[in-house]
Amino acid sequence: METVFVLLIGGAAGVVTGLIGASGVMIVVPALVVLGYSVPDAIGASLFINTVAALIVAWTYYQNENLNFKQGIWIAAGTVVGAQVGSFIAPSVPDVGLSSAFSIFLFISAVTFWGRGIKTPKANKILAADDEDNATQLSLDEDNTTQPSLILRLLRSNIIISGLLLGFLVGILTGLIGAGGGVMILLILVFIMQYSMHEGIGTSTLIMAFSAASGTIGHALTSNLPLQAAIIGSVGTIIGGRLAARFANAINEKVLSMVVGGVFAVLGAVMLITTTS
Repeated sequence: METVFVLLIGGAAGVVTGLIGASGVMIVVPALVVLGYSVPDAIGASLFINTVAALIVAWTYYQNENLNFKQGIWIAAGTVVGAQVGSFIAPSVPDVGLSSAFSIFLFISAVTFWGRGIKTPKANKILAADDEDNATQLSLDEDNTTQPSLILRLLRSNIIISGLLLGFLVGILTGLIGAGGGVMILLILVFIMQYSMHEGIGTSTLIMAFSAASGTIGHALTSNLPLQAAIIGSVGTIIGGRLAARFANAINEKVLSMVVGGVFAVLGAVMLITTTS
């Protein structure tokens, strides 16, 4: 019975990763704790399952030409180092406070993506203009109405440095709570690097695979990786991740933004409930 439950847990985590490019830690960790696993072991298994899910989902997005290696690789490099740091300081960080703060962050992210989904039709109208030059001018005019801040311009102009720094910070979060940092990475790619939703999700899952794998190694070195649960969960996550990623690539930008916001809101609610109950 436990095997079936872990299989379903992995499948649900894969669906989350396939739809929004984020970790299913909010599902995997509480569920494994209910089954009797310690929190460190549950986090280790979550990272292992997350690594498999991210690789499967990233491959699916790559097949649909929605994955950017060039810019994402520097963030990935930063996450590998940061995840090791986070894994070793995780035992000294209180669980409830960190998890509650992250759940609130998910709610804020949900509202942000809903807003993006509502605004998407305007962008579509610009791209649908008959005259290509006019379309370009309209796009430039819209960009000029919202000039990025100096900090954002510096981040965008220094891809290597900003990628390593942002990746390092995301990696620390990965090691602390067992998430692959997909939420943070997606926000960085979409709102700072100006990726489309599809390309942002595809690229974030590839980056997340590196950070989650690094975190998995860290937990394995501290003997907090229950392999049986991790492998069984990975079987489910392959199926769930593949199906969800194919669905996400089949829908348009507006719908995907709304889906991402909706899933973030649900995950935030689940995480808040599980940490306060």
